[in-house]
Amino acid sequence: MSLRQFEYALAVAEEGSVTAAAERLRVAQPSVSQQIRGLERELGVELFARTPTGLVPTVVGRAFLREAEVAVSASRRARATARAGAAARWTSP
Repeated sequence: MSLRQFEYALAVAEEGSVTAAAERLRVAQPSVSQQIRGLERELGVELFARTPTGLVPTVVGRAFLREAEVAVSASRRARATARAGAAARWTSP
């Protein structure tokens, strides 16, 4: 599993569509589909139910997405902390 897969899954859940998620992420639609399928294969579960109107998280998918959001948020905070530390280093007397 990768952080990128988490971000893609979160985007698909929020958008309800792989195409819309790909547009939002500025990546090709096949890349998003491939990452979601790979994630589901690795986990051995279906994260999304495919419906005529789009993708909807399954019960397991909703639980997974809650944890994925925690991981993505933690990653963003860590990145911001590191950048703030680097900026402070260059502005300190």
